[in-house]
Amino acid sequence: MKVKKIGINVSNDDTKYFVLKSGEDYDYYLRYMHEYMGERFYHNLEDDVYMEGVLKSIIENGKKDFNEFLKKHKYKASIKNVYFDEVLVNLRQIHHVMSHYILHT
Repeated sequence: MKVKKIGINVSNDDTKYFVLKSGEDYDYYLRYMHEYMGERFYHNLEDDVYMEGVLKSIIENGKKDFNEFLKKHKYKASIKNVYFDEVLVNLRQIHHVMSHYILHT
């Protein structure tokens, strides 16, 4: 699958790594949604309120295992230095591109 290239803008490496982790978690969630929701998947994907809740949950849940992600990829960062508002903005951008691709191709 080839989607439009997007730029991710962050203030520091800690935030960049959290965006990467959140992107992985978003991908996992989309696959799970598609498998278990059937046709409701497309409806929920278009529902901005529903998906905003999903994105915020991805961020909150990601805080719990961020250190495991860092160890797995041999990154050095701290959750204390992550700008979560930037993570949410970037996740929204990722979601916009992915949902457009899924719904219109």
